[in-house]
Amino acid sequence: MTNTRRGFLGRRGWVWTVIASWFVPAIMTIAYVVFAITAGTTVLAMSWFGLGYLMVLCVWFIIRTLTQTAALSRAFDVGDGDLILEIATHALSQRFVVGRARLLLYQAAAYELRGEWPNVLAKVAEANVGPDANRRLRVLAASLSITALVESGEIAKARGAVDELAPLEQALNQRLDAQLVCSVKLARSRVLVAEGDPQGPVVLQQVIDDIRTGAATRDRARSLLADQKTQSAVTPA
Repeated sequence: MTNTRRGFLGRRGWVWTVIASWFVPAIMTIAYVVFAITAGTTVLAMSWFGLGYLMVLCVWFIIRTLTQTAALSRAFDVGDGDLILEIATHALSQRFVVGRARLLLYQAAAYELRGEWPNVLAKVAEANVGPDANRRLRVLAASLSITALVESGEIAKARGAVDELAPLEQALNQRLDAQLVCSVKLARSRVLVAEGDPQGPVVLQQVIDDIRTGAATRDRARSLLADQKTQSAVTPA
């Protein structure tokens, strides 16, 4: 990962970084100050100027948050762990952090893509997604934990997490939460494969065949299925 983060239009360098962060608010601030000074109007009208300025800032920060979320989702879908880690780490370093738990889970997802299982578990623990948290965050945290536990050899703990995840999985919207549904299936299939359950390859194939599955998730499912077939071929009857 390079030291200079991506800025406006995905380009690197301090100029593009400034444009993507404080350039628009700064320009708008200057414009509103000039308008307020040169308008020659009443105090009430000046108050309306200020209210309009605050509304513009709110819209700008909402757009920034939505853009960040879209970038993280896109990077997660294609399996770009470095980009996920870059965006999430930068967002967490800001003075005002929106959705800290979500960003920490994206960091965990980046470490999962890298195969750094202790870091995955550490980030999930740091996110501290409790029973009162958003359902989607709980499902994401559980699926990340299950994968890391299986890869760390802690199958019993992973099985317990799968059983606890079942009610939440049933509550997911199959259309709106399609990527989470596929991630949960992939996590569950890992446990089944690790336990030697013949349903493991079946669930993996379901993940592969699902048109809603993201590219990175499908690639991991194909890799797991290929490994399972190889192990089955070399294991004596």
